[in-house]
Amino acid sequence: MRLHATKDIWRIWMRRISELLFWSASTGFMILAANVFAAEAPDFSGKYVLHAQKSAGSDGADVKLNVVQSASGIEVSQSEKGKTTTNLYPLGGAEGEYVSPGGPSGKCKAYFKGKDLFLESVVLTRPASSGSPVRVHTKERWQLSSDSKTLIIRTDVDFPDAPAGISALVGGSVGESDKYMRVDTP
Repeated sequence: MRLHATKDIWRIWMRRISELLFWSASTGFMILAANVFAAEAPDFSGKYVLHAQKSAGSDGADVKLNVVQSASGIEVSQSEKGKTTTNLYPLGGAEGEYVSPGGPSGKCKAYFKGKDLFLESVVLTRPASSGSPVRVHTKERWQLSSDSKTLIIRTDVDFPDAPAGISALVGGSVGESDKYMRVDTP
C-alpha cells in the first residue's frame, strides 16, 4: 500500500509541476506579446516639406508630402513642380496600384520593421522606345524622429530584370537621404 501512495504523490507533484510550467510559459508568452504590440509603429500621418535634398537629379524645388496612415495602408500624396501624385500603399502583404511621378504605373506595398516604414514599388518602363520593357524596383525606408518633426527617407533602386552586376551598377542604393520637416503638429 505504501508503494501506491508514493506513486500517487509522485503523480500529483508531476501534474503540479506540469501546470506550473504551462502557466509560466503562457504568462511569459502573454508578456512578450503585450510588449510587441505595445511597441506600436509610429504614426507618419501629416504634412511635410522637403528641408534638404541630396539626391542626384533634383533641384529640391518645393517638394511636399501629405501622408495619411490607417490600419490598412499608407496614402502618400507627393507634390513637386505643380504636379501631384497620390498612391495608396497597402499594409499587410497586399499590393496596390501605383503611379510614379514620372508616369509609369505598377504595384506597391508598405510594411513596418520596428519603427521604420518601408514603401516599395515596382514599375514597368521602356527606357528606349524600341527597347524591351524594364522593371524598376524602388524601396524607401522612412524614419521619423523621436519628436515626430523630422522625416528621413532613404531610397534604394534596383532593376530585377538586369543581371546582378549591371543592376547594382545602374541602380543600387541612391545612398543619400532626403530630409522632410513636418509642417503640421502630430
